[in-house]
Amino acid sequence: MFVTWVGDRRIEAAMDAAYCNDTVTRDLPPSIVLFGAMRPDAVLTAVPEPRSEGARGRPKRRGVALPKPLQLAADESRPWQTAKAFLYGKTTEVHFKTYCAQWYRACSVRLLRVVVVRTDRGQIPFRVFFCTDPNLDVVRILETYAGRWGVEVFFREAKQLLGFADSSARTERAVRRVAPLVGLLYTALVLWFLESHGRRFEASVPIRPWYPQKSGLCFADILRPARSAMASVDILDLANGSSNFKVTIPSAPPSANSSDKLAA
Repeated sequence: MFVTWVGDRRIEAAMDAAYCNDTVTRDLPPSIVLFGAMRPDAVLTAVPEPRSEGARGRPKRRGVALPKPLQLAADESRPWQTAKAFLYGKTTEVHFKTYCAQWYRACSVRLLRVVVVRTDRGQIPFRVFFCTDPNLDVVRILETYAGRWGVEVFFREAKQLLGFADSSARTERAVRRVAPLVGLLYTALVLWFLESHGRRFEASVPIRPWYPQKSGLCFADILRPARSAMASVDILDLANGSSNFKVTIPSAPPSANSSDKLAA
């Protein structure tokens, strides 16, 4: 349905390994470019050779078998290449091997760019990623896939802090409204904090001398001042209903020549 809304415009989607299966990825429209993760023992094939003139029978959909990602990672005759990519908030040097192949079971005959990335930490020796646009470079593929992490963070915070996982909705219409409402509330709180930061005492960054390594904000840092700002509001008062909301325009700060002076 979403594809019908945007027409022929290019759509880039990043999915983790749980969604990269034939139910989701097979026979996607050409306008959808998929960035995903692949199992290391995936069966990959080359593009079939062109048919010779006068050949009979159904054209081949797959070519010869290619090394599986785990076999490519263990192949010492193909050295690891290096590149720098901005992943998860920092620039990282990655070691990779790449080739183009078909993953017929999941993506049918579509040609993919497969990237095997060596991991220097953890119990998994390497990860495998792919993109349905074989012309994209490795850095672009890895950075785009890493960008989906923000979606995972949103769902975690929405479930733990906004009750997304504990909804009491039971009817179909109520269930369908939960996700948009939680997303709207999440967005409204973030925008409120960004617009109020530096102008309201409540919307200020907490000072924690015992936590000097923290350089950014999380959603909990936004939700805490929002609760403080709403603590004095009586939500049962009819005057606080949505019909009585007023748009206030912040006044300009007093000039240096103003007669109003602050007490020392």
